[in-house]
Amino acid sequence: MLLLSLGTTLGWRRADELLLGGLERAGAATVAVSVGIGAADRLRRGYPVNDVVEMYAARRAARTAVERHEPRALIVSSTTAAMLLPRLPLPYAVRFDAPARLNRPGARNAFLHSLERRAMRRARVTVPLSVAGAEALPDGAARPVVVSPPIDPSGPRDDEPAERERLAVAYVPDPKAKGLDVTVGGWAAAGVEGARLEVYGLEPERARSHLHRTGVALPDSVELRGSVPAAGFRARLRRARVFVHGARWEDWGQAPLEALADGALLATVPAGGPYEALRVALRLDGLLAADGSGAGAPGSLVAEGVDAQSLGAAIAAAFELPDDEVRAYRERAAELLRPYRSDAVQETIENELLPALLH
Repeated sequence: MLLLSLGTTLGWRRADELLLGGLERAGAATVAVSVGIGAADRLRRGYPVNDVVEMYAARRAARTAVERHEPRALIVSSTTAAMLLPRLPLPYAVRFDAPARLNRPGARNAFLHSLERRAMRRARVTVPLSVAGAEALPDGAARPVVVSPPIDPSGPRDDEPAERERLAVAYVPDPKAKGLDVTVGGWAAAGVEGARLEVYGLEPERARSHLHRTGVALPDSVELRGSVPAAGFRARLRRARVFVHGARWEDWGQAPLEALADGALLATVPAGGPYEALRVALRLDGLLAADGSGAGAPGSLVAEGVDAQSLGAAIAAAFELPDDEVRAYRERAAELLRPYRSDAVQETIENELLPALLH
């Protein structure tokens, strides 16, 4: 099995590593090839030019790698890398988080949408990271086999504190796309007495600069904690009552899903994109709303909009939730996250992905 990857972000590289590990545990021999951009890298100044540079580089890399390694099947990691694939004498799959029709909208990107539809029609299967991504596939695309990055609890449930701290946690690696101003503004709007918010993923000076540009004051109850090792971050999730998410766009939502896996409540905005954690959050909201009310209803932990006031109401509701409803929420979250556990993801790789590509 050959995996051809653009690997343009740390998240994508990590997702590729996890997929390779799953394929190898399933008994497949694997080879990973990274797409080198080379001298054309100087042409990358913005989208859609970046996409054109990357897809041509992926086309060259695919032809060379297939000739050198002679694999039985190919997985192309990212929809951009698949757009200009040459005709190849083997089946292939396209792995993606969000299709270009979602994250590259508008007439100026119409040619990308056309190339994407062609590549996904020719594929044996598509491999979205999420159900939300599968639901956003273009018409005529090959059938999806959802293979999520595994989401497991980071510690045993019997190791949890009897009572959680009045603590909220946020992960904001990109201040604009992940809504640092919305997150901090929402926290201020919630006005939860005696509680504090810890923000991870972004160096404090960069965070303060963004808040200053957007006119959002930093409350005394907010701590900018910067980047920490994954184990340290998950340890804070196990202590937190609430995870706060104010992203404007979300391709997957790993940190919110990890928070749910570690027993935190999720107070979130309805971010754009194939935001998988939002699907789970909306189902959990149904548990809280006896009348079936949706996002933004009184007591909802899913905000009505992507703005500070709406998020503030969701945060306040999370801290006001009675203990018995908190327990029921956590139990239901554990049930809903079973398809994302390592054993479930491995089962999908062994019983669905490999047979689709190799038989």
